[in-house]
Amino acid sequence: MPATTIGTSGVVFGLTSETGGVVQSFSETRNTEKAEVRNQTGEVTGLAFYNPTDTYSISLITTAANTATAGASISISNASSSAGSTRIDSITLNKTNTGFNTIDISATRYPSVT
Repeated sequence: MPATTIGTSGVVFGLTSETGGVVQSFSETRNTEKAEVRNQTGEVTGLAFYNPTDTYSISLITTAANTATAGASISISNASSSAGSTRIDSITLNKTNTGFNTIDISATRYPSVT
């Protein structure tokens, strides 16, 4: 049964379903690199931001054998954008005798790579 929210309109509760498992958590970080121009006394007088990327961290309770590998392309439903190419950086398989098996995936989206 979906959650019933009361109060502030527009507040989002829960996550979008992902392929390969039941989502437990998701985070997205927006990154950029910067270059600074300094004068003769070391003060910043100019600035350039370049190479924007998004990094993702997602944890799933696995529902099937996972064959994903580092470097592979991945589609993440909870990401705010899917433009460009999203690639898996790392995969961690977690197993326990008192809980569900989980998989943690770290990935990076490169918006200018197609």
